[in-house]
Amino acid sequence: SAALFDQHVSAERALREPQLYQYTLYSRSYRVWSYWVNFLDAVWQSAVIFFVAYFTYANDARIDALSFGFSIAFSMTITSMIHVFLQTTRIDLSLISSIIVSFLTFLGFTLAFDMTCVTCLNGQSSYGVSYSMFRRAIFWWTNLFTIVTAMIPDMYNTTLNPVFRDDDGNNLPTSTQTTRL
Repeated sequence: SAALFDQHVSAERALREPQLYQYTLYSRSYRVWSYWVNFLDAVWQSAVIFFVAYFTYANDARIDALSFGFSIAFSMTITSMIHVFLQTTRIDLSLISSIIVSFLTFLGFTLAFDMTCVTCLNGQSSYGVSYSMFRRAIFWWTNLFTIVTAMIPDMYNTTLNPVFRDDDGNNLPTSTQTTRL
């Protein structure tokens, strides 16, 4: 959703303000190690989201495949929104509102689908899965722990790690980077 706010720059302005492209001109915008950092971050987040939910719900007889999947989807949605928030250099009302609208759309669709779809899936009924999961404290504690644990590398790279900073102390882009226009 953050890409929706990218702006087109006219050729005249690009020639008049070449500093907009300084990271690209000097190959500082995206290096090979940036790819591997993002790749390893994605593997970490995926592993944490799956295995924390798996080991939490492994011995719980009340959890079926749909409940397990909903817990993972909820964690993935929140984690991806926090990831966009941490990786964006310019945080403004449009970014915050797009994240809120994305979350409310996910939540609204999920709740509406679970309320109306009694026999939509072959074999299993998803009726009331999100409602039953929202009432369980283990769902909230598992997702809180999952999201915080999955975001540890991102929070570290964004706030503490000096390896990802240029000579001026600014964060180097490792994924989404916006330019003030």
